[in-house]
Amino acid sequence: MGVLDNIKRKLSDFSFSRKESPNREVKAINIKQAQTVGIVYRGDDDEAKELVERYVKFLKSYNIKCKTLGYYNADELPLYVTPKLEYDYFLKKDLNWKLEATSSEVTNFIEQKFDVLIDLSVSDDEVLRFVTRESQACFKVGGSGLKDGSDLDFALKLQDGDNLRSLMKGIDNYLHLINKE
Repeated sequence: MGVLDNIKRKLSDFSFSRKESPNREVKAINIKQAQTVGIVYRGDDDEAKELVERYVKFLKSYNIKCKTLGYYNADELPLYVTPKLEYDYFLKKDLNWKLEATSSEVTNFIEQKFDVLIDLSVSDDEVLRFVTRESQACFKVGGSGLKDGSDLDFALKLQDGDNLRSLMKGIDNYLHLINKE
């Protein structure tokens, strides 16, 4: 990590701490009652990409419309990755000096009012936290403990050994228990 990256990170932290979350109505929703789900994750993590694809298939079995947004810390998408109807991506070159994404994919994702937004970042991620904070979703869920969970409406406490798989398992479990009929 270079000096320039450290400066960008510090400026991002300062800008982020001064920015407020959008005004929205928070509503806890059971996954079976949800009609739309948004998922934010690191696309450059192959395990995350595979788990997200499986989870989207699972959610579609409940007739839930899904939209995912993956971040690649690169200037170009790998050749094996192609954006599809429910899978969008953004890149390092789409970030401004405050590490805020400026691409149309991110803007559209943030403005979409999902019933549930799932943040699958396990550790602090300056790029994904911007998307999570700015999202208009009714119910934001994710992990905390190894990262700041202040922008989430429901946060699972992560321990040192926890990984993405355990986070997704916990989120899915609790989303099935909330407001169960």
